[in-house]
Amino acid sequence: MYYVKETGLRFRSALVDQVFAKSLRLSSRAQQQRSTGEITNLMSIDAARLQRLTVDLHTVWVVPYLILISCFMLYDELGISFVAGIAVILLVIPITLCLSRVMKRLQKALMDVKDRRVKLCYEVLAGIKVIKLQAWELSFTKRVMEYRTDELLKFRSYIVTQAISSAVYNGVPSLVAMASFVSYVLLGNALDVSTALTSLALFNVLRFPLFKLPQVVNAIVEASVSVKRLRDFLLDEERVVVGPGSLTAPGILVDRADFSFDAASTPPLQNVSLSLQSGDLVAVVGAVGSGKSTLLQGILGDATCSTGHVFRRGRVAYVSQQPFIQNATLRDNILFGLPFEHWRYERAVAVSCLVDDLAMLPFGDRTEIGEKGINLSGGQRTRVALARAIYQDADIYLFDDVLAAVDSHVGADIFHRCMLDILKDKLVVMVTNNLGVLPHCSRILVLVNGHVAQQGSYADLMQTKLELATMVATFQGGSAIDGDAAPVPFELKGNDVASPRPDADASDSATRAVDALADAAVARRKITLSDAGADDDDAAKDAIVVDAIPTAALMVKEDRSTGQVGWPIYLVWIQACGGLIAALGVLVVYLIAQGMTLCATLWLSLWSNHPQPSDQTFYLSIFVVLNVAYILCLFFRAVSIYLFGLVGAKELFQRLITQILRSPMTFFDTTPLGRIVNRLSKDMYTTDEDIPSSFGSILTASIAATSTIGTIVYVTPLFSVVLVPVGWWYLSAQQFFIATSRELQRLDSISRSPVYALLTETLDGMSTIRAYGVEESFRHRLRNLLDTNQRAYLLNFAVNCWLGLRLEFTGTVIATFAAFFAVWTKPTQAEWFAGLAGVSLSYAFQITRNLNIGVTTLSELETEMVSVERIHAYTTLPSEAALRQSENVAVQPMAAAWPSHGRIVFDNVTLQYRAGLPPVLRQLSFTIEPQEKIGVVGRTGAGKSSLVVALLRLVEVQSGIIYIDGIDVSLLGLHDLREKIAIIPQDPVLFSGTVRSNLDPFDLYDDAALWASLTRSHLDHKVASLDDVVEERGYNFSVGERQLLCIARALLKNTRILVMDEATASIDATTDASLQATMRVEFACCTVLTIAHRINTILDSSRILVMDQGAVAEFDTPSALLENDSGIFSSLVSHWRDDAPSL
Repeated sequence: MYYVKETGLRFRSALVDQVFAKSLRLSSRAQQQRSTGEITNLMSIDAARLQRLTVDLHTVWVVPYLILISCFMLYDELGISFVAGIAVILLVIPITLCLSRVMKRLQKALMDVKDRRVKLCYEVLAGIKVIKLQAWELSFTKRVMEYRTDELLKFRSYIVTQAISSAVYNGVPSLVAMASFVSYVLLGNALDVSTALTSLALFNVLRFPLFKLPQVVNAIVEASVSVKRLRDFLLDEERVVVGPGSLTAPGILVDRADFSFDAASTPPLQNVSLSLQSGDLVAVVGAVGSGKSTLLQGILGDATCSTGHVFRRGRVAYVSQQPFIQNATLRDNILFGLPFEHWRYERAVAVSCLVDDLAMLPFGDRTEIGEKGINLSGGQRTRVALARAIYQDADIYLFDDVLAAVDSHVGADIFHRCMLDILKDKLVVMVTNNLGVLPHCSRILVLVNGHVAQQGSYADLMQTKLELATMVATFQGGSAIDGDAAPVPFELKGNDVASPRPDADASDSATRAVDALADAAVARRKITLSDAGADDDDAAKDAIVVDAIPTAALMVKEDRSTGQVGWPIYLVWIQACGGLIAALGVLVVYLIAQGMTLCATLWLSLWSNHPQPSDQTFYLSIFVVLNVAYILCLFFRAVSIYLFGLVGAKELFQRLITQILRSPMTFFDTTPLGRIVNRLSKDMYTTDEDIPSSFGSILTASIAATSTIGTIVYVTPLFSVVLVPVGWWYLSAQQFFIATSRELQRLDSISRSPVYALLTETLDGMSTIRAYGVEESFRHRLRNLLDTNQRAYLLNFAVNCWLGLRLEFTGTVIATFAAFFAVWTKPTQAEWFAGLAGVSLSYAFQITRNLNIGVTTLSELETEMVSVERIHAYTTLPSEAALRQSENVAVQPMAAAWPSHGRIVFDNVTLQYRAGLPPVLRQLSFTIEPQEKIGVVGRTGAGKSSLVVALLRLVEVQSGIIYIDGIDVSLLGLHDLREKIAIIPQDPVLFSGTVRSNLDPFDLYDDAALWASLTRSHLDHKVASLDDVVEERGYNFSVGERQLLCIARALLKNTRILVMDEATASIDATTDASLQATMRVEFACCTVLTIAHRINTILDSSRILVMDQGAVAEFDTPSALLENDSGIFSSLVSHWRDDAPSL
């Protein structure tokens, strides 16, 4: 058996490895059809089912063999009467086949809804920050619970069918015995003690294979569903690897290609032809949704080339629009599996402008980066991904809007040092919305509505005065193609509050004044800063620390409980299932079922002692009634334990998902996503199905063993002398086994989480992993994690084998002494003793099986209860503050329309993300007046985004107070606060569903309001219906389109405060200009905080808040700040004026 189990384990590992490998080869079309949750289930549940089947298949040949031998011996004992028993078996077979087909159908439906539930859970966890910012926890809890309710309804249908199947299978021995004895008596035979007890013993031998048979059938049914699911997945369409074709040197050749992600829809990019070679610097520009990112994905092979051809020769480095960052050290993220080379690494870090960032990190480049770069800013994530690309020293570089997430002066530095310097001999294709870089590019592709509208050099395309010229004019702020550039108008009145409707002439005048001051500031700074960059390279070399230093761990190591699972955990499960009264009811059902079979056996013994023909009908009738009652009890027994567990499964899951969504953001920052998904998938599966089954098996085995021992002691009291040492031996082995198995199971559970974490991480970074050709490296990591997991699992089974040998010995001792004392005992009433002795012996032969099932299942239960322990640990996590606190006296006077003005005051605010970390906001104090438009700027790490974190209480401040319209926000419920502030986050997050559900998950607005928001956010041309499908994480929308949907969400809110965190970073200049004009009108009466990298988007702000090292460095009107030549803002504008227009 050990080798069979080892084979099953190898089989599971092979399946997990193949599923993982296949996920790396899926085409874009197949990826859209396969959610992360579904792939997780394939690796966790389906592979485990096939592993169990390899063990159960071993019994497939054993079961028929035992049945055949038992039937032959019964025929020898009962003669032709046994044909009735055979007839019962033959009658049961079609019934069981029908039940198995029903179970298979129900199992498939159950797995489908389970996939959808895990998929939604993964999406919720991946977008948890947006859910909290939008105060959507209750909506998504409801959505998840709807899936969960549907799952449990299907599971209830499945367990009722399974209970019928179990009752049929487990009742077969009783039915066979009943039919055989009835036939035996009707044929005129007298049932004596010898015949009855010998037949009873054989029927008990028959019980084991017939008991195993439903388990094997259930395993085959489940495995057949899993096989089909795995087969369908492994046969999914794979991406076509882009080959070199006729290219003899590094380059790209696209010939009349259409690129698509879905065969059923119109290709988002059509009829593309281009030929590129080393030394080309190609810029791809166009409006949101025009196909810019699709072009890069087509070159990579991620978008399917449905017509035409695409060829590529040379190694590729790729930086996606949403950079892929691993949960590893910053250095490992840059190396990406390559060996460390000092000079090469130093250069990559320097040209990516990461030197200052490394100096700020507590452990330099050995600082651990959280999942998806959670502890890095958007600009830092982009620059880490850029450094990774530079370190690769590839032939072809594909950059998807890498300049959007960084400050203008940093972007200019990156463009000069990377694209124009060290990559000047490489082929570089860059998608960009920063049209200022275009004069430096050798070729420009202008995409319009999925077609290449223009292609050529900057000078040639500008002379045509077509699409590109119009885009450049809009980017520069002009209204015509020719003429001087002028910023987009926005009213500016110094310290005065902006009027509700801006006057265009006044706005132009004010803006031109700021523009003139900016130009003057630039001129003055050029004199003082002309030599400032002389020693930049040397400083960079000094700042990069690459010596071996300790790694700063961000992710919290998963807790592993030790010792016995405490009774409180069992009580948690029992209380979730309905409490002690419900548990007592289940116990009574099991006792009645065991009582029925014991009564039937004792009645048979009594019957066999009265073989007179006149008594046969009476005894036979009672025997039949007892057996029918037993079979009915079997059904109710199976249903009762599963329905008991079903109540607990729903309750525990609701507690789990509710508490996870109520946990503070620090929990998600320090906990890998795969670890949380493991609780919601594998641990919940164990709680749903395994624990009720184990509880039922333990109750059955323990009650049967107790009745067996009681019967033996009653018949032969001397057996109690042997019972003490045998019991001591048994309990010693049991305790040693359970203690060892428990810890091994915990190790198994903990070592499984990194497997799921790697899967989710890999699926997130699929394009990057495939572009760099490191699929095998990730498969190697998976195999190492699987090996670690398998060590604990295999050792656990070895301990099971150790226990099995000792239990066989214990059972043999019990049976031997029971037989010895039965022969040695001299009864005073011999006429009934023979029957009872026979019953006790037949039970004694079963004791080994009952003891084995009891101990192994008890051990399995304790290890399975680790899942409840892990779930319970998450249900007791610290929570955020209350969602609603309207009962607080201090908040009672708050009007329903709060905030009515939008006045924000930070009073000596200090913010620290976690204990032990330095403050990110330091005694911050400033006041924002109602309707002011505040631009927030500062270098990376200055604390800009931390303002939003503090304002919306994603992390509670350590000291100080934040007031909105005079109310301390810490006294409000989180939803009271967050619902009243509209926010457009930097990372646009969408959820699977519809456009409607993404805009309005609570159904608060009518269709007219939703369409109005889409129109104002320039998405009405993209959306055909509010019920248009949004795929997982919004994959069927471009990043720019996702940002527009997030803007549409904000437009729906009737609020006095708007926070924009680089809201238009991934949007083209034309759409950006239109949106800026829309937001000026729509939010004219609102207080607006704009965190920006594009300086031009905030030059017309009422005031500028300049952050530096978590404190207010400058806070005044743009004109006043620009008069200070040595100020930070003046420096930023100087860089922008120097670099942005012409770079």
